[in-house]
Amino acid sequence: MAEISQLKRRIGQRVIFGFPGTRIPPELARLDEEWGLGGYILFKRNFEGFEQLMDLTEELWQLGQGTPPFISLDHEGGAVHRLPEPFTVFPDMAHMGQVSSVSVAYEVGAVIGRELTASGFNLNFAPVLDINTHPDNPVIGRRAISADPNKVAQLAKAIVRGLHDNAIIACGKHFPGHGDTREDSHLTLPVCDLDLDRLKSTELVPYRELIQQSNLLDMVMTAHVRYPKVDPQHMATTSRIIIQELLRLELGYKGLVVTDDLEMKAITDTLGVEGATRLALEAGVDLFMVCHSVDAQVKVLETLLDAAETGRFPKHLWERGYKRVRDVKARHFRVLRTVDRVHARELVGNREHQRIARRLKDGK
Repeated sequence: MAEISQLKRRIGQRVIFGFPGTRIPPELARLDEEWGLGGYILFKRNFEGFEQLMDLTEELWQLGQGTPPFISLDHEGGAVHRLPEPFTVFPDMAHMGQVSSVSVAYEVGAVIGRELTASGFNLNFAPVLDINTHPDNPVIGRRAISADPNKVAQLAKAIVRGLHDNAIIACGKHFPGHGDTREDSHLTLPVCDLDLDRLKSTELVPYRELIQQSNLLDMVMTAHVRYPKVDPQHMATTSRIIIQELLRLELGYKGLVVTDDLEMKAITDTLGVEGATRLALEAGVDLFMVCHSVDAQVKVLETLLDAAETGRFPKHLWERGYKRVRDVKARHFRVLRTVDRVHARELVGNREHQRIARRLKDGK
């Protein structure tokens, strides 16, 4: 009995879950008691104001059954801004490419990092490392820094340094690249016709810079996109060729690999949550993200438990994914028992932060 309980805790550390409402739902609290969940992702639906947001992140820090959870969100700027007033609002990252200043990029990352840390977060699913090369892309576009991969690499590196220097884990996305698609993976499974040579010369440039040249990337998010000229069978999220051969072996990446939301239609209309979880585990994914439904979240946990109990997945590889989660948390997490409300109120959205946001927006 103790052995199954320990196994569940190891599995629980490998998920990041979302939920509706402004408090932790009882059913999710029960899952945490049983599994010791690895993390949470928050959206606009979870916030009704600044004070309540701090109440919520403070409450989340107490979960995890002895291992504090990732408390995360997508905080990119532009249209992808989930936070209530008085958080500093940044323009989309295409402005960053237009300004093309490493010092501004660092300042923006530092401001985002300071504000998130002060209010109880520890992980930001940013920056976007996609290259804005397709004019009809419905989901990336101006979320990308630039169409120039070297510019994306240098500016993203500065953003990540700013986040790291302020105790926020960064996540590069969407590997190996969602910038040259004409479909949105929230709505369907995009197919990208680029071959491996093109990916290496363009899409992978920012990842190579952040992994090989600066060793800054602790987390990479996969794209729910098919690249049939690279892997004729699997989308990136479930592809051993893309995750193991390209990301881990070719680029030498040693950090965490996290899925995009497993409830996006690119998954649910093709493999289904259970099928995608099994294949992603076999492909080398470390963290499984499910943003909405408790039923889907339970399905992911039970699928991972079944894979562990039946022995179809090698134990040493299982332990390696769990250890990566623990190592990243140990390296970045500070001790947080309560959110310092006075400090947060003084810091978040202050005049200097607003000045930096205006500087980016005005192109200076």
